[in-house]
Amino acid sequence: MTQAQPLTSFAAGSRVKVVNFDSCNHARCRLCALGLTPGVMLEIDSGGPGPLRIRVRGSSLVLGQGLASQVLASRVE
Repeated sequence: MTQAQPLTSFAAGSRVKVVNFDSCNHARCRLCALGLTPGVMLEIDSGGPGPLRIRVRGSSLVLGQGLASQVLASRVE
């Protein structure tokens, strides 16, 4: 099994599965409200030094680097 990494470490075009969160309860609640829950699949649209754009559950979201770095995910082949 692949080691979970922060969402910010994946390149654009990557398909990943959310494994867990490395965050406080407030950030965890915010991420869950956005539809990012453990087990959900998402695709990285664009990344880099700025905000991270993702597609999850049929919606496009933009996460700042701080919040995106707290989402731990593993690559889906």
